[in-house]
Amino acid sequence: MAAPEIRHMKWWGWGDEDVSFSDADKPKLWPYLQRELGLPDDIRTPPVSFEEIELPEAKTNEPFTNALKVALGEDQLAADKNTRLVHAAGKAFRDLFRLRRGQVDFAPDLVVFPANEDDVVAIVKAAHEHNAVLIPFGGGSNIAGCLEPQDREGRFIVSLDMCRMCRVLEVNQRALTASIQPGVYGPHMEEQLEEHGVTLGHFPDSFMHSTLGGWVATRSAGMQSDKYGKIEDMVIGLRMVTPSGTLVTRTVPKASNGIDVRHLCIGSEGILGVITEVTVQVHRLPEKKVFEGWIFPDFESGVQAIHDCVRLGCLPVITRLNDPKKTALSAAFKKTQTGFKEKIGNIVKWYLGNIKKIDFEKCCMMITACEGDYDTFHMQRRESAHLFRKRGGVCLGESPGKSFQEAKFDFPHVRDYLMDRGVMGDVSETSVTWDKLLPFYEQTLAAIEKAIEQTGSKPWAGCHISHNYHTGASLYFTFGCLQCEGRELEQYLYIKRAAEDAFMAGGGTLSHHHAVGTEHLPWVEADISKTGVKAVVALKDGLDPRSVMNPGKIIPGAEPLREWGLTEEAIARFNKAD
Repeated sequence: MAAPEIRHMKWWGWGDEDVSFSDADKPKLWPYLQRELGLPDDIRTPPVSFEEIELPEAKTNEPFTNALKVALGEDQLAADKNTRLVHAAGKAFRDLFRLRRGQVDFAPDLVVFPANEDDVVAIVKAAHEHNAVLIPFGGGSNIAGCLEPQDREGRFIVSLDMCRMCRVLEVNQRALTASIQPGVYGPHMEEQLEEHGVTLGHFPDSFMHSTLGGWVATRSAGMQSDKYGKIEDMVIGLRMVTPSGTLVTRTVPKASNGIDVRHLCIGSEGILGVITEVTVQVHRLPEKKVFEGWIFPDFESGVQAIHDCVRLGCLPVITRLNDPKKTALSAAFKKTQTGFKEKIGNIVKWYLGNIKKIDFEKCCMMITACEGDYDTFHMQRRESAHLFRKRGGVCLGESPGKSFQEAKFDFPHVRDYLMDRGVMGDVSETSVTWDKLLPFYEQTLAAIEKAIEQTGSKPWAGCHISHNYHTGASLYFTFGCLQCEGRELEQYLYIKRAAEDAFMAGGGTLSHHHAVGTEHLPWVEADISKTGVKAVVALKDGLDPRSVMNPGKIIPGAEPLREWGLTEEAIARFNKAD
């Protein structure tokens, strides 16, 4: 299969330049947002034009670039305005807020496109010898600040775009493994695997615009993690080029060979080296797969139903439970229905309210997917449905599941729609054990809502569960509000801090699958301990003694909260509303 044409995402938002979110067929959405957030009618905050963007002047490092010109082709180096801008940041809220206003304080001086591992070795060697900073770049979808240039020594900054390393190298049908280059985008990877009748089973929200290497480097999770696990459960071998040499692990199912260096690479966010090949476990394509929708009387009932399935070993491949706020938001996204479909919808609503006594202010929508061979599929679907009904769940059939399937990769586009209308919308996700989950959910939701109120805006906050494990689950919080004009970033940081502080106070982790980057640096020490940070520093110093690999990530500075951007003055201003 020929490599597809690489189309990097638009510099100011999510997705391709010619793709955007529209509410034209969603008549309830804007009225819902206006009502919930207290929005005026006439807000419009579009991004500045490309022509208005002024990038920092590109620095030079002739010894480094001369070394690259010897090792690489001329078409593998780029420093034009558009390429530098696309690689200047990821898709975190702060990234997009600044980009949309033309605030580009840092940008790579050069973008390099390696075609194979030898190219990567040459680039890393040159960077180490000539003190240039390298920032590995996959699809640019990261929302944790992993791509933000954090070097403050004025060094030459290079974005290492891996998109040309995009092939599935080998599929082993007997062992069910696949060796794959890191720069392959999700859809292209699955197309190549499908030719061999297999799938990786990793489908994050960013699937269309993210790469295998990015998933591994940030310890990503996909929608079907209930069956396939997170990315760290899939990787069984890899190669990573570091300034100290190439780290290689064997492709074996398990080992007892001391400290697992494979897992030191997974989640390393480019601070140790560049992943050049990944061997993953793959699975036969399922014979049958069905998505369905369920309604539960309340969030607790849905949580208990998931827990029951976990304990009895019949959890569907996808079990995505929305709380009441996320359920109401999903309802606002519904397309216009007319004729027969509208009549059926009204009958279903009447049945739920009058016969099943569902309170539409408290009810929670769950999307499930069951898959497998004939016997596995039917057993999983039958047994999980039995447990759902015991907890008050009502099956809505395949229609909600089909709607979810059609739009499952569209959700990231919504933030651009919100930012166009002066709304701050963002997410914070974590994981916590089952015994803490419900109080943790309530306390975190309250903390986020309180923080938004303290900034002077009407709060909206909701949550969903989409990744479930033997010991606990991931909670994915979404929040939004009208922005404080002139203090937008202060407001965002204040609210984001409230969420992360609540995670730490409640016994959760700083992030379940979005990585550390710069957005979560202030909470690293609380999460992994001072000694844990010391271990990461020692690893960084050992493999990258000149700190040329993506500096400023994972390892916090001396004053992490202030370096993060939230000043004591801003905290004091917002706290006055308490």
